[in-house]
Order: sequence, then C-alpha cells, then structure tokens
Amino acid sequence: MNINTMKIPPYNPPRPPRRRQCHFGRLALLYYPDRGYKRAVHLFRQELRETRGLYQALQDVGYRGNERILTPRQVQVIEEFLGEA
Repeated sequence: MNINTMKIPPYNPPRPPRRRQCHFGRLALLYYPDRGYKRAVHLFRQELRETRGLYQALQDVGYRGNERILTPRQVQVIEEFLGEA
C-alpha cells in the first residue's frame, strides 16, 4: 500500500459530555451524601439562598425557588459557584 494513496480519516475532537436536566433532590444528595434525603434537600436549598450571588444568578437563568427539576444551565450555574459535587 502506497502512503500517498492512504485515506486518513478526518480528525473529530471529542465533544464534552452533554449536560442533562437534574432532579433537585439527587443533586442535593451529591452535595450532602452523608445526610438523609429531606435533610440534604433542606441544607442544599439553604446553601443556594446563602451563597452570595448564587441565588440571583439562578433566578437570572429561570430558577423560581421551588423547582424539582433543574435545567442544564441551572446545574452549570450551581457548579460554577459551589464546584462539582
């Protein structure tokens, strides 16, 4: 086989993982794995309200305060402020 006639496949860089919507309680348990479900949700909601700038940033992307399902953008905002769980 001649090197000049070899077909080289195009380079396709790997895509970042696609973010999906997330249940609020599951995300709370990721941040508070040593707590029960209700306590983790309570502490997580409290942390969202008390972390400076986080609650406003969430409201800017459509968070209303009592949602059970978070959008990918809302999860991204939380991770920007609190780090990945």
